[in-house]
Amino acid sequence: MKRFKDYITEDISTKTRKETKLLVDAVYSKYIEKYSKNQPECVGWLDGSKNALIRNQKIYEVGIEDNDSVLDIGCGVAHLYEFLKMGGWNGEYLGVDPNKKAIDMIDENINAIHGTIEDLDDTKYDWVVATGVFNLGLTEDLTFSIIHNMICRANRGVVFNMLKYPYGDARPLEDHDNITYESYHPNYVRNKLLKYDNDRIEIVKNYLEDNTEFTVYFYKENK
Repeated sequence: MKRFKDYITEDISTKTRKETKLLVDAVYSKYIEKYSKNQPECVGWLDGSKNALIRNQKIYEVGIEDNDSVLDIGCGVAHLYEFLKMGGWNGEYLGVDPNKKAIDMIDENINAIHGTIEDLDDTKYDWVVATGVFNLGLTEDLTFSIIHNMICRANRGVVFNMLKYPYGDARPLEDHDNITYESYHPNYVRNKLLKYDNDRIEIVKNYLEDNTEFTVYFYKENK
């Protein structure tokens, strides 16, 4: 399989870093300053601990086994790592997040670095996951270029969640006129992923009371 850099232009890579920095400076750094590490709100989940736990459970249910390795894109303060450990998981973990304030809050025994997926080497992991990464500010081309990079780095599969259309595309985030919510129709996302060979795709819906999001399981293995 070709590596990510063989598919995208330098402009996409540069734009990804630029828009990510904008989001960190304008939004996510402020959440870190306002909320404590143990609150899901500190990484932008403003609908409470119950929904945050449900999201982590849906990530786990992709099929993560006790010794599987996990690459966590946009790891925040590594809440997913803590969730997996509480369930008995003991695999290799790497978290990466562009918000240095979040990375600095993570316990030293947890493997996490400041940056984006494009700053990593070519090491592969059993599962590459992203939760909440595609909800704000990133245009569609950047979103699917990141997902492509995730797929290239996965041995077993990829899992990520998105806001479900119609949610409020082009509606500004409160107090941030230049940053909008981004949402997608599940079938549209599935069709975008069908270009990859040897895959199995599952869309998980209706796990939150307000039914505003969905989770995608993209398997590199056919089962």
